[in-house]
Amino acid sequence: MTTNHLSIVYPHNQRLMGGKANDILIMRTCHALARNGHNVNLVTGRPFEGGDICDYYGIKASSRLNIIKVPMLRGKPFSWHFIYNLFCLFKLIELKRSNMADIVYLRELKLARFLLRFKKVIGLPFAIEVHDLKIKKFYEFLPKRNPMEQYVFKNVDGIIVLLNVFGDILKETYDINNIPLVKIPLASDRFPFSYKLSDKKMICYIGQLYPAQGIELMLESLTYLPDASLSIIGGNDRDLHRLKRIAADKGLSDRTLFHGFVKPQHVFERAKDADVMVICAVNKGKRRYSAHAKLYEYMAMGKPIVAFDIPSIREETINMKNVLLAKPDDPKDLATKIAMVLNNKELAEALAFNAYQTAEDYTWEKRANRLADFFKSLIKHEVQA
Repeated sequence: MTTNHLSIVYPHNQRLMGGKANDILIMRTCHALARNGHNVNLVTGRPFEGGDICDYYGIKASSRLNIIKVPMLRGKPFSWHFIYNLFCLFKLIELKRSNMADIVYLRELKLARFLLRFKKVIGLPFAIEVHDLKIKKFYEFLPKRNPMEQYVFKNVDGIIVLLNVFGDILKETYDINNIPLVKIPLASDRFPFSYKLSDKKMICYIGQLYPAQGIELMLESLTYLPDASLSIIGGNDRDLHRLKRIAADKGLSDRTLFHGFVKPQHVFERAKDADVMVICAVNKGKRRYSAHAKLYEYMAMGKPIVAFDIPSIREETINMKNVLLAKPDDPKDLATKIAMVLNNKELAEALAFNAYQTAEDYTWEKRANRLADFFKSLIKHEVQA
């Protein structure tokens, strides 16, 4: 590294343009790093769809963001990680020898385990951003520790978490006191603030629809709000079918609109008329301790937010200031808090404005700056070692 601008390699062993939330985070983060002047080599495979990748994710093409496509065997009905892993390894060595790489920035643990076996050959520091842990505290059927995670965390040069509550669990579970660990939260694009409470009483949810996200609880809450409607943006066909059936059984079909997956650049347009945004994640396992991308999106939209009071939400918000918190897993209390917003113009608009102000701390530029500062500290330590 000869300047303040880094050359970052981001191996991503899944196909882009597949409608996954983690792809949006990866592309937005890499784009923000490139926009801040760093060179980013995103090593991935051929996308699921044709068309322009940047357009799909609603970002502008950058000469500093280089998407390198290597062979990949991922998808139905057969996947084999080794093909991608091997070609990724060759690409890392090539980039290092060409002085086009200062650090490897990872997310996938299995890929990290493979590449770390060749760390001396690659000759670069490794940083990993951790979003999930395969341990009992997150998934009841799993053991307290995971040998693969232990190996990765003890051999990387630095660890990034999205929440302190998550980082505390990671440190309690694994012997990593000598590994630098930093919290760098999620981010979202900000939109012009224009919130005014309407008389439509429209509730909105954005995100995945698997059971831990608690949409069943939100549908139960809607039964206590007879004059409100619910707009749900996101989800795959299987979850949509399951939830539509539940809505029909509860007599809510005419008050529940399922949009399905919406491309990132069109999400705000679908949500712009919402009066209140909701986070209804269940109070157990991963959802208690992992970051919720939708929280940052809602704040950046300048919308009032009602959420269950779980640690992952509480860490980033202040009740009655930029969020209204409901008792965990309690559909009736969730409905009560939603009604407080829908029936109180002053409260709704204050929550919306304060949430929008809070979003200033969670821009993509600030996330990129925090990442770059951490990467530089790891590179400096590697040089001095």
